[in-house]
Amino acid sequence: MKKIIMPLLLIVAVLFQSCEGPEGPQGPPGPDVEALGKTFDLTDVNFVAAEDYQFGLTFAAAKLGFEVLESDAVLVYINWGSENVNGQPLTAYRPLPQTAFLDQGILTYNFDRTVQDFSIFLDGTANLATVPARYTRDQEFRVIIIPADFVQRRNAAVDFNDYNAVVKAFNIDDSKVRKISAK
Repeated sequence: MKKIIMPLLLIVAVLFQSCEGPEGPQGPPGPDVEALGKTFDLTDVNFVAAEDYQFGLTFAAAKLGFEVLESDAVLVYINWGSENVNGQPLTAYRPLPQTAFLDQGILTYNFDRTVQDFSIFLDGTANLATVPARYTRDQEFRVIIIPADFVQRRNAAVDFNDYNAVVKAFNIDDSKVRKISAK
């Protein structure tokens, strides 16, 4: 039996080493990543008692220029702070839900969405009326909308909790992100 297996293995190894030929025709171009994912910033968001400490936006009212489908992934990140590093602006984006531990208690920024809209709201154990204004006024959020079929193809390779990984995976150019004021 050993005498038969060794020559067969040698023949198989030689056959696979010689599997080389001319390059085939170029395939169709891959998907345009920028056309698949859309990104915008919501600026000047205020959470006030009169609005139940939430901010809502319909996709139509935002005039995004594209349709958001029920199956699309909507990722929301809060601007947690900015600084200059070697003359370059660097912004820290954290995914929602995001929790802050305050003297008043726990404050959580969270969001939900429907087919037509989404809302960002405050939650937690803190009395929202006593939360410092820096947590409730002039907040900025980055919203990334990605078609579900594209997310499914890339899902295993992308950590959606890591904003920088999402930017890299979907070729998001921070300098081209549209700003939508909440005011």
